[in-house]
Amino acid sequence: MRKAMVVCALAACALSLSMNGAAHMQTGAGKMQEADALFQAQKWEEAASAYEAITKAEPTRGLAWYRLGFALNSLGRYKQGAAALEKAVAIGQRPESMYALAHSYALMNDKDHAFEWLNKALAANLPQPEQIRLDRNLENLRADPRFTSLLELAEKKARVCMNIPEYRQFDFWVGDWNVVGPAGRQLGANQVLMLEDGCIIEENWTSAQGGTGKSFNFYNPATKKWHQSYMDNTGSNWMMDGEYKDGVLRYEGMIYAPGSTVMVRMNFFNLGPDKVRQTAETSTDNGKTWTAVWDGLYVRKK
Repeated sequence: MRKAMVVCALAACALSLSMNGAAHMQTGAGKMQEADALFQAQKWEEAASAYEAITKAEPTRGLAWYRLGFALNSLGRYKQGAAALEKAVAIGQRPESMYALAHSYALMNDKDHAFEWLNKALAANLPQPEQIRLDRNLENLRADPRFTSLLELAEKKARVCMNIPEYRQFDFWVGDWNVVGPAGRQLGANQVLMLEDGCIIEENWTSAQGGTGKSFNFYNPATKKWHQSYMDNTGSNWMMDGEYKDGVLRYEGMIYAPGSTVMVRMNFFNLGPDKVRQTAETSTDNGKTWTAVWDGLYVRKK
């Protein structure tokens, strides 16, 4: 009986602790919501007081340290803001905290530390060149030569595909083209576009007979190969991978058409700024023999 009473007492104690813990969590969440509302309303003095109380109660809450630092910066208390933001960085290594810390040092006219934290923010993947360029809190850094270098780095990180040579290998196909056969017969027209800051090459094909098709081409940094997925209005789907070498992008893969599947290999020859030659061969015997099925010359429209 006594054992049962002790067990019941322990269970009641555990339940009480659990309920107290849940209440504490709810209270903490409520305090954070109140502080966040003050932050969003830009009531910086009240927000700073609210976040300061939260960081004392929960010293590992990185978001509270970050917003405390932001609020203190907004109040002109840059040294205190920097101290809070350093806590936020130590907890979460977030680029937003590093960027706000750069604000603190820039506003204190400590340019060396400001550039240090701006570069750390970029290294942590905060590539926002327009934000940096227009940021009034960085005004006193603009005349420093390091600011130009920083913007260049931010541009490169923000537009990765435009600044890595492998992603630019298929640019010779981008354009508005007439496509003719070996005898000069019009085969169709193709508009090839660059999308997503150079990360995708999109094909928009219209044949002389009225058929249409579209492909997406991209460089895969993991496989170090190009990939093309093409679909036309007959239901045929071309899936190919390849490499660019010696002025030619060579694709190999499969054509999945209603009722049939064949192997395909396709070449794109870079013939200068205004011409591209495209050839294709297919195999129905697992690559033992190949049949030429396409030979088109792209001529850039003037």
